[in-house]
Amino acid sequence: MYEAIEVVLKGKEMPLPGTQTFEDEDGIDRREMRIRWWEDPSKMTYEKISVLQYDNLLTEQVDMDLLKDSDFYKKDDKPVFFGHYWIKERQPALFKDNICCLDYSVAKGGKLVAFSLDDEFCITKGKFTAV
Repeated sequence: MYEAIEVVLKGKEMPLPGTQTFEDEDGIDRREMRIRWWEDPSKMTYEKISVLQYDNLLTEQVDMDLLKDSDFYKKDDKPVFFGHYWIKERQPALFKDNICCLDYSVAKGGKLVAFSLDDEFCITKGKFTAV
C-alpha cells in the first residue's frame, strides 16, 4: 500500500547506478530520481529520463535492471493530468498529446495552472489557464 501511494503522489522513481548521486533543489544528495513515466526508458539516458534536470546526471543509457518495471504510458492510453512535480518551465505545456502536468511551482513563485476540459476528451495546447 505504501508503494502504491508513493507512486500515485510522486510518480515513478528509479535508483541511480553505483554510487552516483545528484543534489536536489534543497541541497540534499539523492540516489533516486523521479522519471518520465510517459517515455520508453529503454530509449533514454539518465539525463533525459529525469523529470527535472540536474547537473551531473549520466548521459549513458538507463540500466533497465534498476527499474522496478519498464512499463510506460503509451500514446494511445487515456489522457492523464498530474501534479506534485514542481515543474520549473514558465509556460504550461503538454508533455505528450495525452500527458498534462498542472504543477508549475506556484508555492515557489511559479504559476497556478488549470486546464479546461470541455465535452471532448482530448488534451489540446490552447486550454491552459495560468496566473
